[in-house]
Amino acid sequence: MITRRLRVAGNTSLASLYYILQFSQGWTDEHLHQFHIYGKDYGIAYDGGLNYSHNSFKTFIDDFDFDVGDRFTYEYNFYEHWLYDIRIESIDEPSQKNKTPFCLSGNGMPGATKYDVHEKSIELLKIIVNKRERLTADDIRSPVEALNAVRFNRRNLNRSLENLDLNAPSMETDY
Repeated sequence: MITRRLRVAGNTSLASLYYILQFSQGWTDEHLHQFHIYGKDYGIAYDGGLNYSHNSFKTFIDDFDFDVGDRFTYEYNFYEHWLYDIRIESIDEPSQKNKTPFCLSGNGMPGATKYDVHEKSIELLKIIVNKRERLTADDIRSPVEALNAVRFNRRNLNRSLENLDLNAPSMETDY
């Protein structure tokens, strides 16, 4: 099972939440998506894609007056039907410290298996063992990126979330 526990401020727009979820799954904004909240669909409208009655850049989490325990769904890639159950675990008072989205925990990457993680780990270890003292960062950059594509890395995700401009989100990141 793929899980993410994210701390997100109430003044986060649905568009920003979309980008936060994209980063947290290692996706790159390639497929249609939508949130389903209180019986209505919300998302970012694209030319040739779905249109929504609300602007997701101007619709904020606080607008829904969620209570602890409330749930809504996020669907990504309508062909593979990735469906995420989003639950409100707590509602805290806003603070400067908790302004940036933050991943508290997570498990798994979409489409990856334990075999993929083991295979990429072994490939990386073989390079390290074979290079020994001549090993450079360039030698392992590609295998580490391949491993991170199949293994959830909370530290890298939080680094990317730290650099995300919530006023003008985009998919440009190193995660």
